Amino acid sequence: GLEKVFKNYLSMKMREEPDLLHHITTMFSPRLLQQGDVPVYKILQHAGEFVVTFPRAFHGGFSLGPNCGEAVNFATHDWIHHGADASERYRSFARPAVFSHDRLTFTMANHLGEQKTLSTCKLLVAELERVIEEELRLRTKLISSGVRDVSGEIKLPNNRLDQLDEQSADYDDKRLCHACKHVCFFSSVACECSQSKVSCLRHSHYMCRCPTERKYIMIWSSEREMLTTLERGKRHFKKLEESESVNTDVESNPVEAESSGEMPQLAPGVLEDWQRHKDHEIDLKPIDSVETDIAIKNEVPSEAKDSLPEVKVESSQINLHQFVSSGELQPNFLAHKSKECSDTEDGTSSGSDSDVIVIEPTRSM
Repeated sequence: GLEKVFKNYLSMKMREEPDLLHHITTMFSPRLLQQGDVPVYKILQHAGEFVVTFPRAFHGGFSLGPNCGEAVNFATHDWIHHGADASERYRSFARPAVFSHDRLTFTMANHLGEQKTLSTCKLLVAELERVIEEELRLRTKLISSGVRDVSGEIKLPNNRLDQLDEQSADYDDKRLCHACKHVCFFSSVACECSQSKVSCLRHSHYMCRCPTERKYIMIWSSEREMLTTLERGKRHFKKLEESESVNTDVESNPVEAESSGEMPQLAPGVLEDWQRHKDHEIDLKPIDSVETDIAIKNEVPSEAKDSLPEVKVESSQINLHQFVSSGELQPNFLAHKSKECSDTEDGTSSGSDSDVIVIEPTRSM
């Protein structure tokens, strides 16, 4: 989808910065996204309203005036699946994760008493099985190929699984795979040629050109410990499954079960939002064409329209200005048009270079 569009129009820049998608500095015209079969939707958010973006949904927006916004990340019950997918995608871009997905998963597995729902516990057990199977399979493969296991020769600190703390996060930052930047939580491969470089089990062959005999594997979580954690998770899942089968009658009628409790108070602004949108039909169709008019002109008084700035396109740059309350125009951003726009895989141009801009912040003059 969107990644393919990035690679088609910004192939040279993505070679320099593989994780360009996460830099929040590049904007594409909806026309180019639609040409790449990327669904595009638009919405106008009013004060007091919430917009929820789902995993792997790229979004961008503009304020139509002075605005104070707030964003927060929250996890749904099925976050484990999305977290695993995000971890794999970060590894493909060699982008360090904010925290170790493996650490969070195994910390949850060591707090099974907090797992109350069957669906969440099922996802947790499935993720444990996936991670442990790959870890043990690659360990066996590397050791059989000649990589030395030094577990009995050196003493490594145990992975702390009672809580997620800053000290553990700092330790994780010191064992990032040199190739994919993944936290080597269970084990890592090192070589005698370097005292600081480590690799995950997937990319040990990228670490150096030394023979296999010079490489060794460091293990923080033993096979027995990992299998014991998995077995505890399976037992807890079976316990929840049996408990849910007993309470089937209650679960089959959740409305009646909740009716006995007191209804929550309405949040401020809910009634106003309902009145505003009750006759409004949400258009979920993709944008058919690129709008050329500045939408903000339709939202301000007529006497202020003449003072609004116009976007003037020059041969080498686009100057974007910010309209302030004093009526003065101040430079806010300098948007350079990307020269790599026409650099597609087949060497042909699929769009105008004005369809892609790279935003670089500049100081107000």
